[in-house]
Amino acid sequence: MNPFQHRYAKIFFLGLGHGLNDFIAGYFLGSLVQLKIDLLQIGLGLFIYNLLAFGGQYPVALLLEKYNQPKTFLLAAYALNVIAIAIFFISPQLSIVLAGIASALYHVTGGTICAEKNRATNIGLFAAPGVAGLIAGGYFAYLHIDLEIWLLATAAVFLFLFFILPVKLPDKTAAKPNSDKPTVFDGHDIVMILLLIFISFRSVIWNIFRLIHENNYHWLIAIAAAAFFGKIIGGWLADRIGWRMYSIISLAIATPLLTFFRNELLLFTIGIGLLQSSIPATTSLLIRSMAGKTERAIALSFGTTILAGTILFYTAVREFFLSNLFLGIIAFIMIVLLFIMKKINKA
Repeated sequence: MNPFQHRYAKIFFLGLGHGLNDFIAGYFLGSLVQLKIDLLQIGLGLFIYNLLAFGGQYPVALLLEKYNQPKTFLLAAYALNVIAIAIFFISPQLSIVLAGIASALYHVTGGTICAEKNRATNIGLFAAPGVAGLIAGGYFAYLHIDLEIWLLATAAVFLFLFFILPVKLPDKTAAKPNSDKPTVFDGHDIVMILLLIFISFRSVIWNIFRLIHENNYHWLIAIAAAAFFGKIIGGWLADRIGWRMYSIISLAIATPLLTFFRNELLLFTIGIGLLQSSIPATTSLLIRSMAGKTERAIALSFGTTILAGTILFYTAVREFFLSNLFLGIIAFIMIVLLFIMKKINKA
């Protein structure tokens, strides 16, 4: 009997694979920073990884949608991870490129498989190990613990297991709406959720960069734990009380915690947990709003939105983006959009 026949066994395994994939990336990126190479090369390596891992997800989604070969994509992802680990200290730049492509392949394919019947619970179980793995990998690199052989062996085992993993893409007709009414996204909700996500992620990005700069890995570990449990609990709750309702409630509470309590570990961590807990629900909403194009919705949720925020940190507008003035301008624009939509709906 195949041990992966049970639905949740497959989801747990894909989630573990997600955690390992991101752990490898975190370990590489953390090790790259500590190598005695030019600072420009380090910055370029980090940028290329983000561009491939997050920006590459939408093209992967289109390819997966066209060829419908999820097992091939998973095998390719872990084959690239094995090669990347094997050559990291020979050619770290090439290794980062391979890891970025592997990450794009795995996030879209694994996320799409786990989004079967569009359940936020399953999406949360898959997504949960990601941030935890990324931060844990960076932390081990910071401690100068040599894990290359162990990572190579573990990735090779996962590569083998993917050969016996029974996978297929979800039936697009099986994605039914949950208890939310109406089944179509209300324009006001779209604007409100976008505003809350923007404010929250702005605060998170700023504080994570600050914590990395200060080598404050105790806070980062707390953030990883909050993100892990937040996604699992949030996905489960969202399926029961409604994706839209849970998204708005969790983001509305997370926003002030992340904006005004960035120096209070407990409150900030709670904010992180609530923010991350909204991801399964907002992903399910996105899948439904895109008429079942699960691959594209996963890519937009797990990749494109993260890339957009990351790119801003490589531009001259970084300081303005992090300022309260910019936040106020965005809030004003969103309020105007809400007013316009209200007028349109009345017409």
